[in-house]
Amino acid sequence: MPLIQVTAPKGALNKKDQDALMSRLSNAVLKTEGASVDDPGARALVWAYYQEQPDETVYVGGETVEKAPLCIAVTTPQGALNADGREELAAAIGSIVDEFVGPFDDRLNHWAMLYEVDEGSWAGGGQIFPLAGIQAAMNIKAA
Repeated sequence: MPLIQVTAPKGALNKKDQDALMSRLSNAVLKTEGASVDDPGARALVWAYYQEQPDETVYVGGETVEKAPLCIAVTTPQGALNADGREELAAAIGSIVDEFVGPFDDRLNHWAMLYEVDEGSWAGGGQIFPLAGIQAAMNIKAA
């Protein structure tokens, strides 16, 4: 049950590329969590938001930048990713971003933040969703 939030400079990607980026990121998270990218139940639990930042509102070193980096936050329940999984996901995100925006010269083209929500703190629809229940809904076999 990951949540993906991408913040990008306005106009960085056209709609077709936005859709492809979000699909690729969703698949990368599913794969890293151990879910099948073809499982409809698992896919239904990947929520992703693409938000554009207005021009001249992203700062690097205290100054606005013409070609701002992407900011990608992936939030998962505690225990959904181990250290190897986080490394794998960070590498996948890096490769995906490079394909869509190309590498930047002299600085990063994105930040990726991998957050975990404490066990018992992921909730929706008025109920708590423990990791085991989320994994069962996504057809993930616990390690």
